Amino acid sequence: MCVISLIFCQSGSGVRLQDLFFDLIITLMEQRRPVIVFSTLTGIIMMIFTVGAFTDRELLNVQISPLGFDMAFSVSSMELLIPLAAVIIVFGMYRALKDHLPVSNEQIGLHLFLPFAVTLTIGYTLRGLDSGLSGWGLLFLTGVLLYLVLRFEYVACDPASVRRPVSIMVLDGLCYAVVLLFIIALRANISPLPVSVPAIFILCFAVSLKIYSFHIINISIYLAAGVTGAVMAFADSGLHYQPVNIVSYASLMFLWYYAFINLVIGKDHGEPYRSIIRRILPAAGFALVVMVYAAIRL
Repeated sequence: MCVISLIFCQSGSGVRLQDLFFDLIITLMEQRRPVIVFSTLTGIIMMIFTVGAFTDRELLNVQISPLGFDMAFSVSSMELLIPLAAVIIVFGMYRALKDHLPVSNEQIGLHLFLPFAVTLTIGYTLRGLDSGLSGWGLLFLTGVLLYLVLRFEYVACDPASVRRPVSIMVLDGLCYAVVLLFIIALRANISPLPVSVPAIFILCFAVSLKIYSFHIINISIYLAAGVTGAVMAFADSGLHYQPVNIVSYASLMFLWYYAFINLVIGKDHGEPYRSIIRRILPAAGFALVVMVYAAIRL
C-alpha cells in the first residue's frame, strides 16, 4: 500500500489518483457491510441452536383435564430459544435493510417473514441434534440455508439490483422447501397438538405471505395468507394423531399446502379450474409415489 501511494504521489495527478484509489476501497467495504451483518447473524443463531440442542431440558410439565380429556403440556428450554432466535433474526434483518436500502417499513415487513420462518424451521430441525458427523453436516447445511435466505431477501428488497428477478425465483422455491422441512421437523419432534397447530399456522402464514406477495395482485395478501394458515392448521389437527409415518404425513401436508396455494393464485389470475388442476397433478402424482414407497419400506 505504501509503495502504491508513493508511485501515485510522484506524478502531477498523484493526489487525485490516490484519493480515487482509497475511495474505491472504501466503497467496496461499504458494499460488503450487509454481507458481514448476515454472516454475524447466521453465526449467532447457529450458536444459539447448537448450545440449546446440547443443553435442552424440560422446564415445565403440566397435566390438564379439560372436559374430561387428559392432556399433557410441556415446555423445554429449546422451545423457548427457537422463538427468541427468530426475534433476533428479524431485528437484525430489519436493521440491515433499514440502514442500507431506501425502503419503507411496509416494504421491509414483507422481507422479514421468510427469515423468521426459516429460523423457526432450523430450530425445530436442530432440536434433536447429535454430535455425530451427520449432525454437524445438518448444522452446516441449515446455516448455509439461513445465510442464503438473508442474502436473497436483501437483493430482492433492492429495486436497483439486476439480480432481483433471480432472487425472487429462488425465494419462491425456498418458501416451499421451508414449509416441507418445518412439517418434517415438527412431526419428528412429536409436539403436542396445542403446540403444533399454532406453530403450523404461524409458519404457513409467514411463508404464504411471502409467496402471495410475488404472485397475487387483486386480493389482500394478508387475508389470503391468514386463510392458508388456518387451512393448514386444520389439516394438521386432523392428521396429527393419525397412524401414518413421517414421510406420508409430510407428503400429505405439503400436497395440501401446494394445492391450496396454487388454487388461490390461479383464481386471482382468473385461470380456469382445469388449468389449475393440471398444474397440481404432477405434485399429486409425486406425493402418491412417495407415500406408497414409504408405506412399503418404512
